[in-house]
Amino acid sequence: MTAILKRLGDYTRLGWNMATYSLLGLVWFAIFEVFCGKMLPRLGYLTAHRAIANDPPCISPECDFSAFWPAGMLARAHEFMSIYQPQMFLAWQRQVLFAGAQQDAFFYPPPMLLPSALISYLPYELGFFIWTFGLILFSALLLRWAGASWLVILLALLSPAALWNTELGQLGVAGGAVLLAGLMVSARKPLRAGGLLGLLVCKPQIGVLVPAVFWGQRNLRAFCAFVMMCGCLCLLVSVAFGWSVWPVYFGLGSGESTKVLNAVFNRLSYQEGGVSVFWMLRSLGAGLTVSYAAQLAVALAAMAVTGWIWRRDNLTALDRLALTVFLSLLATPYGYSDDMVGYSVVLAMLAERRGWRIGLLDVLLWLWPMLCLVEVKKTGLLITPLVVLLAVARTWYRAGLPVPHLPRKAAVLPRA
Repeated sequence: MTAILKRLGDYTRLGWNMATYSLLGLVWFAIFEVFCGKMLPRLGYLTAHRAIANDPPCISPECDFSAFWPAGMLARAHEFMSIYQPQMFLAWQRQVLFAGAQQDAFFYPPPMLLPSALISYLPYELGFFIWTFGLILFSALLLRWAGASWLVILLALLSPAALWNTELGQLGVAGGAVLLAGLMVSARKPLRAGGLLGLLVCKPQIGVLVPAVFWGQRNLRAFCAFVMMCGCLCLLVSVAFGWSVWPVYFGLGSGESTKVLNAVFNRLSYQEGGVSVFWMLRSLGAGLTVSYAAQLAVALAAMAVTGWIWRRDNLTALDRLALTVFLSLLATPYGYSDDMVGYSVVLAMLAERRGWRIGLLDVLLWLWPMLCLVEVKKTGLLITPLVVLLAVARTWYRAGLPVPHLPRKAAVLPRA
């Protein structure tokens, strides 16, 4: 009887595992099919002299790339007022793209104008493909240099977060790769790691916890390299475009960014892909004061926890890496699901360490960067921070860190 029950249990586990993998495959395939339906028509643009139409669900051709490329052209002409004033920028977009182009403003700090200016030397459509797939290649090689396996890299680049980022022409893939690679080599190659992480000054919300990591490591060399790279990029911007870009950015650009952040929550707008605690509270009807206070408290807690875990010597490097990447999503008030590529990489790394044994929670976490777009549209509630917190809690528990009122769990060590 015992043998029969054991065999039934084995069959049940086998069936459950097959159902889990099947669900993951079916939903991912549906996401990939939608991705191909959006991306393949763009290949036809290569035969045209300019963009053909706005790409749904974006409000502009090639989505966010339609902000980078025109901003690069304006930066080369030193027309900074036109970059950071949305209406002037929209008029320029329509002039260089096509009359029906809709607004996609540029709110990035001046260092982002350096790659934007370089890509703007190419025709718009060709520039989009070189920009997008060049960043993908750069990210793959960078992750491999840092020590990630090719299978993890492949899964990361095909993750829902990466597919969404690629469709948008955004920086989430490259930003996630820079963050992960820098953290992975920070202990053994501090100068290279600090310099590499300094590149995140182009999109600082991705690297918001980097100083806390260096503080926890007591890694002064990496921190100095990080600061020097940030300073060098800012200086390069000033040399290339002139000092006048800075007062325009701080006077106009930062104000417009604040308007975007503070806007009333709309489930059918750009906020549907938000990942911040701030936007979650706004979706629940909270006011600006409460939302900012909660976001600040979470950010300070994330910084303190990040510094603490990087000081501990009884954690594996992967556990520290995963917790830092997850917490960085909670620390920033401004972030989107296409910024969750680094999150997807560490999920794949954690699954690889477990011998690719996954459950329904793994499926939910992996698919969430795209599922959240549907969930927010249907319910009007942004719960992505809670999903990220779930990933933090599971990693924390499996790493053997203390949990109140629960017995201490032994840390999961990598295979020899």
